[in-house]
Amino acid sequence: MSKYTKLARGICDLLIWAALSVGSLLLHKWGKPFKRGFFCGDESLAYPYRESSFEHELVLAIAFGVPTSVIVVVELFKQLPGGALRETSGKRDGCRLGHRLGQLYKQAIFYLFGLAMVAFTTMLSKVCIGRLRPHFFAVCQPMLPDGSTCQDAQNQGRYIDSYTCSNANMTDFNFRQLNQSFPSGHASIILYAMLYLAIYLQAALSTRVSKLLKHLLQFLFVMFGWYVSLTRITDYHHHWSDVLAGAVMGVLIACLTGAYVADLFAFKRWPKTGYSANTLRKPQVSPKSSTKSQAGAAPATAASNGAQPPALPAYTFGTLPYLAAHPAQAQYAQTYHNYGYVP
Repeated sequence: MSKYTKLARGICDLLIWAALSVGSLLLHKWGKPFKRGFFCGDESLAYPYRESSFEHELVLAIAFGVPTSVIVVVELFKQLPGGALRETSGKRDGCRLGHRLGQLYKQAIFYLFGLAMVAFTTMLSKVCIGRLRPHFFAVCQPMLPDGSTCQDAQNQGRYIDSYTCSNANMTDFNFRQLNQSFPSGHASIILYAMLYLAIYLQAALSTRVSKLLKHLLQFLFVMFGWYVSLTRITDYHHHWSDVLAGAVMGVLIACLTGAYVADLFAFKRWPKTGYSANTLRKPQVSPKSSTKSQAGAAPATAASNGAQPPALPAYTFGTLPYLAAHPAQAQYAQTYHNYGYVP
Protein backbone atom coordinates (compact mmCIF):
# COMPACT_ATOMS: atom_id res chain seq x y z
CA MET A 1 0.00 0.00 0.00
CA SER A 2 1.44 3.36 -1.04
CA LYS A 3 1.85 6.24 1.36
CA TYR A 4 -0.82 8.21 -0.50
CA THR A 5 -3.31 5.39 -0.09
CA LYS A 6 -2.54 5.22 3.62
CA LEU A 7 -2.96 8.98 3.90
CA ALA A 8 -6.32 8.83 2.13
CA ARG A 9 -7.53 6.06 4.41
CA GLY A 10 -6.40 8.00 7.46
CA ILE A 11 -8.25 11.13 6.34
CA CYS A 12 -11.38 9.08 5.59
CA ASP A 13 -11.30 7.53 9.07
CA LEU A 14 -10.89 10.97 10.60
CA LEU A 15 -13.90 12.30 8.69
CA ILE A 16 -16.04 9.35 9.79
CA TRP A 17 -15.13 9.97 13.42
CA ALA A 18 -15.81 13.70 13.05
CA ALA A 19 -19.24 13.06 11.48
CA LEU A 20 -20.26 10.71 14.29
CA SER A 21 -19.02 13.17 16.92
CA VAL A 22 -20.94 16.04 15.33
CA GLY A 23 -24.06 13.89 15.26
CA SER A 24 -23.73 13.27 19.00
CA LEU A 25 -23.25 16.98 19.62
CA LEU A 26 -26.33 17.88 17.57
CA LEU A 27 -28.44 15.40 19.53
CA HIS A 28 -27.17 16.90 22.77
CA LYS A 29 -27.80 20.51 21.77
CA TRP A 30 -31.01 20.36 19.75
CA GLY A 31 -32.52 16.95 20.40
CA LYS A 32 -35.90 17.20 22.13
CA PRO A 33 -36.38 14.32 24.55
CA PHE A 34 -39.72 12.60 24.81
CA LYS A 35 -41.81 14.43 27.44
CA ARG A 36 -42.82 11.75 29.90
CA GLY A 37 -45.51 12.22 32.50
CA PHE A 38 -45.42 11.24 36.16
CA PHE A 39 -47.59 10.26 39.09
CA CYS A 40 -47.90 12.73 41.92
CA GLY A 41 -46.46 11.05 44.99
CA ASP A 42 -43.99 8.89 43.06
CA GLU A 43 -41.22 8.33 45.63
CA SER A 44 -38.62 7.42 42.99
CA LEU A 45 -38.77 11.02 41.74
CA ALA A 46 -38.74 12.71 45.14
CA TYR A 47 -35.02 12.63 46.00
CA PRO A 48 -33.22 15.88 46.88
CA TYR A 49 -31.02 17.68 44.39
CA ARG A 50 -27.25 17.37 44.84
CA GLU A 51 -24.33 18.63 42.84
CA SER A 52 -22.52 16.00 40.77
CA SER A 53 -19.37 14.49 42.24
CA PHE A 54 -17.98 14.38 38.68
CA GLU A 55 -19.22 17.08 36.33
CA HIS A 56 -19.85 16.36 32.67
CA GLU A 57 -16.80 18.35 31.57
CA LEU A 58 -14.52 16.44 33.94
CA VAL A 59 -15.75 13.05 32.74
CA LEU A 60 -15.26 14.04 29.10
CA ALA A 61 -11.77 15.36 29.88
CA ILE A 62 -10.84 12.07 31.56
CA ALA A 63 -12.34 10.01 28.73
CA PHE A 64 -10.40 11.98 26.12
CA GLY A 65 -7.17 12.61 28.00
CA VAL A 66 -6.25 9.52 30.01
CA PRO A 67 -6.58 6.72 27.39
CA THR A 68 -5.11 8.84 24.58
CA SER A 69 -2.14 9.80 26.77
CA VAL A 70 -1.48 6.15 27.59
CA ILE A 71 -1.77 5.20 23.91
CA VAL A 72 0.71 7.94 22.97
CA VAL A 73 3.28 6.78 25.53
CA VAL A 74 2.97 3.09 24.67
CA GLU A 75 3.01 3.52 20.90
CA LEU A 76 5.98 5.90 20.93
CA PHE A 77 8.18 3.90 23.29
CA LYS A 78 7.21 0.26 22.83
CA GLN A 79 9.71 -2.15 21.31
CA LEU A 80 8.94 -2.78 17.66
CA PRO A 81 9.20 -6.25 16.11
CA GLY A 82 11.75 -6.95 13.42
CA GLY A 83 14.56 -4.71 14.64
CA ALA A 84 17.12 -7.50 15.02
CA LEU A 85 16.48 -8.88 11.54
CA ARG A 86 17.15 -5.55 9.87
CA GLU A 87 20.43 -5.16 11.70
CA THR A 88 21.64 -8.58 10.55
CA SER A 89 20.92 -7.55 6.96
CA GLY A 90 23.02 -4.43 7.32
CA LYS A 91 20.09 -1.99 7.64
CA ARG A 92 19.63 -0.21 10.93
CA ASP A 93 16.09 0.66 11.94
CA GLY A 94 16.71 3.54 14.31
CA CYS A 95 13.60 4.63 16.18
CA ARG A 96 11.31 4.20 13.09
CA LEU A 97 9.47 7.37 14.02
CA GLY A 98 7.25 7.36 10.94
CA HIS A 99 6.00 3.86 11.68
CA ARG A 100 5.42 4.73 15.33
CA LEU A 101 3.42 7.84 14.45
CA GLY A 102 1.33 5.84 12.00
CA GLN A 103 0.53 3.21 14.64
CA LEU A 104 -0.20 5.95 17.15
CA TYR A 105 -2.68 7.59 14.81
CA LYS A 106 -4.45 4.32 14.09
CA GLN A 107 -4.79 3.29 17.73
CA ALA A 108 -5.96 6.76 18.76
CA ILE A 109 -8.57 7.02 16.00
CA PHE A 110 -9.85 3.52 16.82
CA TYR A 111 -10.37 4.50 20.45
CA LEU A 112 -11.99 7.84 19.58
CA PHE A 113 -14.29 6.15 17.08
CA GLY A 114 -15.56 3.84 19.82
CA LEU A 115 -15.99 6.81 22.15
CA ALA A 116 -18.05 8.60 19.49
CA MET A 117 -20.23 5.49 19.11
CA VAL A 118 -20.86 5.42 22.86
CA ALA A 119 -21.76 9.11 22.93
CA PHE A 120 -24.12 8.85 19.95
CA THR A 121 -25.86 5.73 21.30
CA THR A 122 -26.26 7.31 24.73
CA MET A 123 -27.72 10.57 23.41
CA LEU A 124 -30.07 8.77 21.03
CA SER A 125 -31.36 6.63 23.91
CA LYS A 126 -31.86 9.66 26.15
CA VAL A 127 -33.87 11.48 23.48
CA CYS A 128 -36.06 8.48 22.69
CA ILE A 129 -36.80 7.35 26.27
CA GLY A 130 -37.13 10.64 28.16
CA ARG A 131 -37.02 9.11 31.63
CA LEU A 132 -37.32 11.53 34.55
CA ARG A 133 -34.44 11.86 37.01
CA PRO A 134 -34.75 10.92 40.70
CA HIS A 135 -34.59 14.59 41.73
CA PHE A 136 -37.39 15.61 39.36
CA PHE A 137 -39.76 17.04 41.98
CA ALA A 138 -37.00 18.99 43.77
CA VAL A 139 -35.67 20.58 40.57
CA CYS A 140 -38.88 21.10 38.60
CA GLN A 141 -41.53 21.72 41.27
CA PRO A 142 -44.19 20.99 38.63
CA MET A 143 -47.27 23.16 38.34
CA LEU A 144 -50.43 21.94 36.64
CA PRO A 145 -52.39 24.03 34.11
CA ASP A 146 -55.03 24.89 36.77
CA GLY A 147 -52.34 26.32 39.06
CA SER A 148 -52.34 23.42 41.52
CA THR A 149 -49.31 21.29 42.45
CA CYS A 150 -48.64 17.75 43.57
CA GLN A 151 -48.88 18.97 47.15
CA ASP A 152 -52.62 19.42 46.76
CA ALA A 153 -54.73 16.50 47.93
CA GLN A 154 -56.83 16.26 44.74
CA ASN A 155 -53.70 15.51 42.68
CA GLN A 156 -52.34 12.64 44.77
CA GLY A 157 -52.03 9.48 42.67
CA ARG A 158 -52.95 11.27 39.43
CA TYR A 159 -50.94 10.80 36.27
CA ILE A 160 -49.75 14.20 35.08
CA ASP A 161 -48.65 14.71 31.48
CA SER A 162 -49.20 18.46 31.20
CA TYR A 163 -47.16 20.64 33.52
CA THR A 164 -44.62 23.44 33.74
CA CYS A 165 -41.59 23.74 36.01
CA SER A 166 -41.95 26.59 38.51
CA ASN A 167 -38.60 26.45 40.31
CA ALA A 168 -36.87 29.77 39.58
CA ASN A 169 -33.62 28.73 41.30
CA MET A 170 -32.61 26.25 38.61
CA THR A 171 -30.90 26.93 35.30
CA ASP A 172 -32.12 26.01 31.83
CA PHE A 173 -29.49 23.27 31.74
CA ASN A 174 -31.04 21.63 34.82
CA PHE A 175 -34.46 21.72 33.21
CA ARG A 176 -33.16 20.22 29.93
CA GLN A 177 -31.54 17.38 31.83
CA LEU A 178 -34.64 16.47 33.83
CA ASN A 179 -35.97 13.92 31.35
CA GLN A 180 -32.62 12.51 30.19
CA SER A 181 -32.02 9.98 32.94
CA PHE A 182 -31.86 6.78 30.86
CA PRO A 183 -29.16 5.65 30.29
CA SER A 184 -26.38 7.17 32.37
CA GLY A 185 -23.95 9.01 30.11
CA HIS A 186 -21.33 9.12 32.86
CA ALA A 187 -21.45 5.33 33.23
CA SER A 188 -21.37 4.54 29.51
CA ILE A 189 -18.55 6.95 28.65
CA ILE A 190 -16.25 6.42 31.63
CA LEU A 191 -16.61 2.63 31.65
CA TYR A 192 -15.98 2.49 27.93
CA ALA A 193 -12.84 4.59 28.35
CA MET A 194 -11.45 2.66 31.33
CA LEU A 195 -12.30 -0.82 30.03
CA TYR A 196 -10.90 -0.09 26.59
CA LEU A 197 -7.74 1.17 28.25
CA ALA A 198 -7.49 -2.06 30.25
CA ILE A 199 -7.95 -4.13 27.07
CA TYR A 200 -5.34 -2.05 25.25
CA LEU A 201 -2.82 -2.49 28.07
CA GLN A 202 -3.37 -6.25 27.97
CA ALA A 203 -2.40 -6.31 24.29
CA ALA A 204 0.27 -3.61 24.19
CA LEU A 205 2.06 -3.33 27.53
CA SER A 206 4.98 -5.41 28.73
CA THR A 207 5.99 -5.21 32.40
CA ARG A 208 9.34 -6.84 33.12
CA VAL A 209 9.34 -6.01 36.82
CA SER A 210 6.14 -7.88 37.71
CA LYS A 211 3.41 -9.54 35.71
CA LEU A 212 0.86 -8.39 38.28
CA LEU A 213 1.78 -4.72 37.80
CA LYS A 214 -0.06 -4.55 34.49
CA HIS A 215 -3.10 -6.29 35.93
CA LEU A 216 -3.09 -3.95 38.91
CA LEU A 217 -3.21 -0.97 36.54
CA GLN A 218 -6.07 -2.58 34.63
CA PHE A 219 -7.98 -3.21 37.85
CA LEU A 220 -7.50 0.36 39.08
CA PHE A 221 -8.69 1.87 35.80
CA VAL A 222 -11.83 -0.28 35.72
CA MET A 223 -12.58 0.37 39.41
CA PHE A 224 -12.28 4.09 38.85
CA GLY A 225 -14.85 3.86 36.06
CA TRP A 226 -17.13 1.80 38.27
CA TYR A 227 -16.77 4.31 41.13
CA VAL A 228 -17.70 7.24 38.89
CA SER A 229 -20.76 5.27 37.75
CA LEU A 230 -21.87 4.57 41.32
CA THR A 231 -21.68 8.26 42.26
CA ARG A 232 -24.50 8.91 39.79
CA ILE A 233 -26.77 6.87 42.08
CA THR A 234 -25.58 8.37 45.35
CA ASP A 235 -25.85 11.88 43.89
CA TYR A 236 -29.49 11.13 42.92
CA HIS A 237 -28.89 11.98 39.27
CA HIS A 238 -29.80 8.52 37.98
CA HIS A 239 -31.80 5.47 38.92
CA TRP A 240 -29.79 2.31 39.46
CA SER A 241 -31.19 0.82 36.25
CA ASP A 242 -29.93 3.86 34.30
CA VAL A 243 -26.41 3.26 35.56
CA LEU A 244 -26.63 -0.46 34.83
CA ALA A 245 -27.79 0.17 31.26
CA GLY A 246 -25.04 2.72 30.69
CA ALA A 247 -22.41 0.37 32.12
CA VAL A 248 -23.53 -2.51 29.90
CA MET A 249 -23.47 -0.22 26.87
CA GLY A 250 -19.95 1.02 27.62
CA VAL A 251 -18.60 -2.47 28.30
CA LEU A 252 -20.16 -3.93 25.16
CA ILE A 253 -18.85 -1.22 22.83
CA ALA A 254 -15.40 -1.35 24.46
CA CYS A 255 -15.15 -5.10 23.85
CA LEU A 256 -16.42 -4.86 20.27
CA THR A 257 -14.13 -1.95 19.45
CA GLY A 258 -11.05 -3.65 20.88
CA ALA A 259 -11.79 -6.98 19.21
CA TYR A 260 -13.08 -5.96 15.78
CA VAL A 261 -12.23 -2.30 15.12
CA ALA A 262 -8.76 -1.96 16.66
CA ASP A 263 -8.16 -5.72 16.23
CA LEU A 264 -5.91 -5.74 19.29
CA PHE A 265 -5.78 -9.54 19.55
CA ALA A 266 -5.26 -10.48 15.91
CA PHE A 267 -2.36 -12.76 16.88
CA LYS A 268 -4.75 -15.23 18.52
CA ARG A 269 -6.40 -16.08 15.22
CA TRP A 270 -3.43 -17.85 13.59
CA PRO A 271 -4.14 -21.35 12.29
CA LYS A 272 -3.89 -23.93 15.05
CA THR A 273 -1.47 -26.05 13.04
CA GLY A 274 1.05 -23.23 12.85
CA TYR A 275 1.88 -22.67 16.50
CA SER A 276 1.38 -23.63 20.08
CA ALA A 277 0.20 -21.10 22.67
CA ASN A 278 3.48 -20.69 24.54
CA THR A 279 6.06 -22.80 22.71
CA LEU A 280 7.18 -23.28 19.15
CA ARG A 281 6.33 -26.51 17.44
CA LYS A 282 9.10 -28.15 15.53
CA PRO A 283 8.67 -27.93 11.77
CA GLN A 284 7.35 -31.10 10.18
CA VAL A 285 10.18 -32.80 8.30
CA SER A 286 9.48 -35.47 5.72
CA PRO A 287 11.38 -38.80 5.88
CA LYS A 288 13.33 -37.89 2.74
CA SER A 289 14.51 -34.59 4.14
CA SER A 290 15.35 -36.33 7.43
CA THR A 291 17.54 -38.84 5.56
CA LYS A 292 19.27 -36.06 3.70
CA SER A 293 19.89 -34.28 6.96
CA GLN A 294 21.54 -37.35 8.45
CA ALA A 295 23.72 -37.64 5.33
CA GLY A 296 25.12 -34.21 5.94
CA ALA A 297 22.69 -32.06 3.97
CA ALA A 298 21.29 -28.89 5.49
CA PRO A 299 18.02 -29.50 7.39
CA ALA A 300 14.88 -28.19 5.74
CA THR A 301 13.20 -25.29 7.44
CA ALA A 302 9.51 -24.59 7.77
CA ALA A 303 9.72 -21.99 5.03
CA SER A 304 11.40 -24.36 2.54
CA ASN A 305 8.78 -27.05 3.19
CA GLY A 306 6.02 -24.61 2.31
CA ALA A 307 4.60 -24.67 5.84
CA GLN A 308 3.59 -21.44 7.57
CA PRO A 309 6.23 -20.44 10.13
CA PRO A 310 4.89 -20.67 13.66
CA ALA A 311 4.34 -17.59 15.78
CA LEU A 312 6.62 -16.64 18.62
CA PRO A 313 5.88 -17.64 22.22
CA ALA A 314 2.87 -15.90 23.74
CA TYR A 315 4.76 -13.99 26.43
CA THR A 316 7.06 -11.80 24.35
CA PHE A 317 7.11 -8.14 23.47
CA GLY A 318 7.47 -8.26 19.70
CA THR A 319 10.12 -10.40 18.04
CA LEU A 320 13.31 -8.82 19.35
CA PRO A 321 13.59 -10.40 22.85
CA TYR A 322 13.01 -13.89 21.49
CA LEU A 323 15.47 -13.53 18.61
CA ALA A 324 18.11 -12.09 20.89
CA ALA A 325 18.00 -15.27 22.96
CA HIS A 326 17.45 -17.62 19.99
CA PRO A 327 19.29 -16.21 16.96
CA ALA A 328 19.10 -19.58 15.21
CA GLN A 329 15.29 -19.22 14.96
CA ALA A 330 15.39 -15.95 12.98
CA GLN A 331 13.39 -17.51 10.16
CA TYR A 332 10.35 -17.68 12.45
CA ALA A 333 10.20 -13.91 12.97
CA GLN A 334 6.78 -12.42 12.28
CA THR A 335 5.07 -9.09 12.80
CA TYR A 336 2.16 -9.64 15.13
CA HIS A 337 0.30 -7.88 17.91
CA ASN A 338 1.33 -9.88 20.96
CA TYR A 339 2.98 -7.66 23.54
CA GLY A 340 2.59 -9.72 26.69
CA TYR A 341 4.76 -10.35 29.73
CA VAL A 342 8.49 -10.96 29.31
CA PRO A 343 9.83 -12.96 32.31
